[in-house]
Amino acid sequence: MYENSKKLHEAMEGVHAEMGGMQNQPNHIVQYLDNLKSLINGPTLDSVLDQSTYPVYVDIKSSVFDAANLMKDNRTTAVLVKDTKNNDEVTGIFTSKDVVLRVIAAGIDPKTCSVIRVMTPKPDFASSELTIHQALRKMFDGRYLNLPVIDPLTQEIIGIQR
Repeated sequence: MYENSKKLHEAMEGVHAEMGGMQNQPNHIVQYLDNLKSLINGPTLDSVLDQSTYPVYVDIKSSVFDAANLMKDNRTTAVLVKDTKNNDEVTGIFTSKDVVLRVIAAGIDPKTCSVIRVMTPKPDFASSELTIHQALRKMFDGRYLNLPVIDPLTQEIIGIQR
């Protein structure tokens, strides 16, 4: 779907170039092409964020057990890991995939292991202006299931797309 959308977008850019730019076109043509481009791009991440995608945070010293319970209580598959000693900077993401592959499969006790030992450090982020297609491609290419979303103006995390 992403590839088809990309091809359509490239075709629209070709039409735009052949027309000699939009400044020489009547307003209704410009508006029509802008609407068509918007439809091709599809909805943005901002349009699908809701209460279920609000970010949930844990401290780097939190146990895996506590983080997993927090995920369960918030009906999410990921929590962001903050370093409270370093201005609450997000240093990682801890996901259900980490629980399975880095804790259970490794035979680690979730009650005594802190999330910093098994989290994914320095997670990738996406702007809320990114289209859903682009975000899915980013997640596919990066091989991750959860993508923190930031507000492009404030650079604050406003959600986690699953």
